[in-house]
Amino acid sequence: ARDLLRCRLEEEIVQLVPISADQLNQTRDDWRQGGDLRQMLEERGWDEQDLLFHLSRPLALRAFAEQRFGPGLEETFLSAGSARDSLVYSLIRVKDPALAQELWIRIAEGEMGFTEAAAQFGEGPEAIHHGVIGPLEIGRLQPPQLAQILRDLAPGQIQPPWSLGEWQMLVRLEAFTPARFDASMRSTLLDEAMQRFMDQRLDCLLKGEELEPLHYDSSS
Repeated sequence: ARDLLRCRLEEEIVQLVPISADQLNQTRDDWRQGGDLRQMLEERGWDEQDLLFHLSRPLALRAFAEQRFGPGLEETFLSAGSARDSLVYSLIRVKDPALAQELWIRIAEGEMGFTEAAAQFGEGPEAIHHGVIGPLEIGRLQPPQLAQILRDLAPGQIQPPWSLGEWQMLVRLEAFTPARFDASMRSTLLDEAMQRFMDQRLDCLLKGEELEPLHYDSSS
C-alpha cells in the first residue's frame, strides 16, 4: 500500500511541475544513448506515456524539492555542526580483555599491523574487511560513545581497549574529512529533505489524515 501511495504522490508532483520540451528532449537523448527508441520501449513494455513519466519523474521531483527546500539548505547544514564531518576508522572487537590489551600493545609498538590483527583476531563482522569501516558521517555513528572517542583521536592514533557490552573494542582513526557545503553536500541535503517530506506525507495518508494540497510556483 505504501509503495502504491508513493507512486501516486510522485505522479501528483509530476503533473504539478512543468518540464520544458528542451529538458525532456535532452533527457530522452541521454536515456536512449543512440539506441532505437521503438525497440527500447517494446523491451520494457512501455508506451510513450510510460516513457514520459519515466523521464519527467526525476526532473519534477528535483525541481519540486529545490523550490520547497533549497532556500534553507545552508542553514540546515550549519545547524548540524560537526555531525556532517566524515571519517574512516578501523575496528577490532574481541571478547577477551587480555587479548585486547595484548593486541593494543603489539600494534602500538609496531609488532603487528592493525589490519593484520583485525583479520586474524577480530570477532565482529568488520574483520572481513580487515577492520576498516567508512567513510561515515560522525552523526550516524553508533553508539554515541564511539563517536566521541573518534572525535578525540588524531589520524593514525589508536584508542586503548574499552568495553562495550560483552566486547573489548580497539579503534584507530584512519582519516577525517570536515564537511563542506559544496554541490555534493547540497544535493545530499536536498535528497534527505525530500525523502522526509515524502515519508511524512505518506504516513499521514496511511493514517487517513487530511493533507494540505501540494503547491508549486511555476513562475519562479
